[in-house]
Amino acid sequence: MHTSRWFRCSIALLGSWLAVACLAQTALPAQASSSAGQPPLLPAPAAQTVPAMARDHDDALLALTALSDKHPKPERLAAIGALTRLAKHGNAFAEYVLGSQYMWGAQRPHALLPYNATLANEYLANAAIRGNLFAMQALAQFDLLNHHPLQAMIWAQTLAYYHHQLNPEQQRMHGYLPELIARAQRQLSDAQKAAVLGDVNGVIARYGARIEKGLHDRGMPQPSLLCLTRRIAPPANMPAFPTPDFSGRYPHAVSLIMLYAVDPAGRIADHAIINMLPDWRVHNELNYPLALMRFNATPYCQHLRPAIQPVEYDDRRYTMHWH
Repeated sequence: MHTSRWFRCSIALLGSWLAVACLAQTALPAQASSSAGQPPLLPAPAAQTVPAMARDHDDALLALTALSDKHPKPERLAAIGALTRLAKHGNAFAEYVLGSQYMWGAQRPHALLPYNATLANEYLANAAIRGNLFAMQALAQFDLLNHHPLQAMIWAQTLAYYHHQLNPEQQRMHGYLPELIARAQRQLSDAQKAAVLGDVNGVIARYGARIEKGLHDRGMPQPSLLCLTRRIAPPANMPAFPTPDFSGRYPHAVSLIMLYAVDPAGRIADHAIINMLPDWRVHNELNYPLALMRFNATPYCQHLRPAIQPVEYDDRRYTMHWH
């Protein structure tokens, strides 16, 4: 599978930096209802094994299988193996998922992979230069956690550059990215601050063509209209975190990438968080309400369809885009 199948769906909505990126495999139409005027029956989703997902290069459902504790450990490990093989062939989404797991190791809930700074950096960097903007953000946070504020600033500013390129009408950034930039800025020396612009220009000059190719590639088949996610409804009650205090218990801004498997009725069959920044302290507070999301029904879709939902929380506010 070519890089950034997810991002073809997501970059059009990155203007608010919170988007819905939807992806589905081609589906066969279900039989129509026998009664005129009645809605068609919603078929049961077809069973999808790890070998079948790997054969079809269904990186999204492979990632969900690897991350979700609903699946037995051997099946999850098999999905990680399939993602690793996809990553070796340059699949930026698989690289992002693996890098995110190695970034946190046992800190993340239901982890199977250990913390590995070398592999986390390698996978996230490869995904970033292939146009995965989520990987750029994770890589900046990872560098900051490892006391490399200059590298963190370079990736954060590179992300801000492409964010602006995709959405030139947006004059001011919101959410997690500005806080990430501010935290990196506070740790830089004067000499490092002076070097940032040149270093960012160097990254763009060296990798810009590959990044833009990943962002705008249209080489893969488009999602089937039968399985397209068109509408999402938020849960009725979203939690409001306390304003951050001096104890630092709650970060000011949180960014997470939620991955869903949705059945033909629009119900969530499975879900998992790919990454949560700056850390996993607020996992339970956000995981529960986001598991209550409701997607549009796709009566003729015979498969579970994956959908990715980037969510940002910033000082008692959520930023989401309902597509």
